[in-house]
Amino acid sequence: MPTSSTRKVLHNAGLLVIAQAIATPIAIVVNALAARKLGAADFGSLYQALTFSAFAFLFVEWGQPNVLMARVATRHDSAGRLLGSALVFRLGMSALAILVVSAVCLLARYDSRFITLMALVMVGSTCATLSSACQDVLRGYERADFAAACFVGWQILSAAVVVPTLLLGGGIYGFLLAQVACAAVGCLFVIAMLPRLGVPPLAAATSTIKDLFRSGRPFLLFGLVLLLQPLVDAAMLSRLAPAEELGWYAAARKLVGVAVYPASALVLALYPTLCRVRTESMTVYRDTLAEALYAVTVLVVPLALGCALFPGLGVAIFGQQAYGPAQDDLRVLAAYVALVYFSMPIGSCLVSSGRQNGWTAVQFVCVLVSLALDPPLIRWFHARAGNGGLGVCVAAVVSEILMVAGGLALLPTGVLAKPPRLKLAAVALSGAAMTAVALSGTGLVEWLRAVAAVIAYAVCLQLLGGFNFLQARSFLRALRG
Repeated sequence: MPTSSTRKVLHNAGLLVIAQAIATPIAIVVNALAARKLGAADFGSLYQALTFSAFAFLFVEWGQPNVLMARVATRHDSAGRLLGSALVFRLGMSALAILVVSAVCLLARYDSRFITLMALVMVGSTCATLSSACQDVLRGYERADFAAACFVGWQILSAAVVVPTLLLGGGIYGFLLAQVACAAVGCLFVIAMLPRLGVPPLAAATSTIKDLFRSGRPFLLFGLVLLLQPLVDAAMLSRLAPAEELGWYAAARKLVGVAVYPASALVLALYPTLCRVRTESMTVYRDTLAEALYAVTVLVVPLALGCALFPGLGVAIFGQQAYGPAQDDLRVLAAYVALVYFSMPIGSCLVSSGRQNGWTAVQFVCVLVSLALDPPLIRWFHARAGNGGLGVCVAAVVSEILMVAGGLALLPTGVLAKPPRLKLAAVALSGAAMTAVALSGTGLVEWLRAVAAVIAYAVCLQLLGGFNFLQARSFLRALRG
């Protein structure tokens, strides 16, 4: 039976996954409509701007998400002072980031249109980072109910504003302005709700800002290296291949983001719990990590196989005529999805164990690998397959293999419990059954084959003991808290 700490993780992760299940169809509709209305070239430019903005806002947040969660998890009474100081810090850094990024884009000879897109994206990111600071504090309380509700609410608000804007011909500028407006409303709502959620009155202190600056530096370096790879990939692809190929890759990455979200939700819930139980009991720490790793194993098999076997279902949402080649990107990225499901909880364990410097070094080596592999692979796949994005996908898989291997080597001795071999074998056999059903039902339409394949996986997993009724009942109890 799951421990109390594991039940807490399952409860929080489950709420986030349920929120994702509700919000994903809405997000898919918005992204698909944007892709169709903007076209592959503009959609690729939007993806590039979002990637650059995400990298710049690492400096705005300065590694504070992990610091805020860990500090609040152990001292709830400091939440108001920590949050107030973090908000002041991020506001100042956001203004500086917008100026610096605009200047860098000018020096790099990006046209005025792209610079305008970057500015709009970064204004929206400013509102988002203020909201995320509030969410980080609430995660420190090991609560996910408000975060889940906000996630769903944001998607509904965004769809209500963005979809009419696109249908009325607002174009890429109208799309971004609508998103900025929604982000601003969401930010104000979250801040207004803090007193009702038990967060003490906000207060900014120079000493706390300095402390956050010092404490966030190791996490900043880790996040910097983590986001260097997508930055390198987008920059290389934009320079070495036509804009349409970047658009195809962007569509595939959007779909991968949906597939990876359950792992992200688990890690968000797992990290503060690991920080807490590490000081209480190494046995509980080890059991919590082991159960988390098995949970991601059960989840990742059908998701990764779905990307490999049924890429057309996802790409059809964006439009087969404009984004058809993204299917090949998604097939290659299926291996990336499988690897990410293990690298994320491993990374959470390393950071909570104080080994973020070693983990950062592994990430940096992976970035260097991508930097070396991207140019020749993009050129090779562009020349032979007409899709340079495939080269980026292959490089991403190679980098993620190195990441998982390096993460496993860095784990503290004794942290990994003995793997449940019979259960893992059941998962593997269930995955084989899913593949067999998918490949044997070629006479059926693709979505019917997908449904049949997933049912085959679930039934086999149940029959082989990989996941039974008692586990499901415990999981549901954990979701209820």
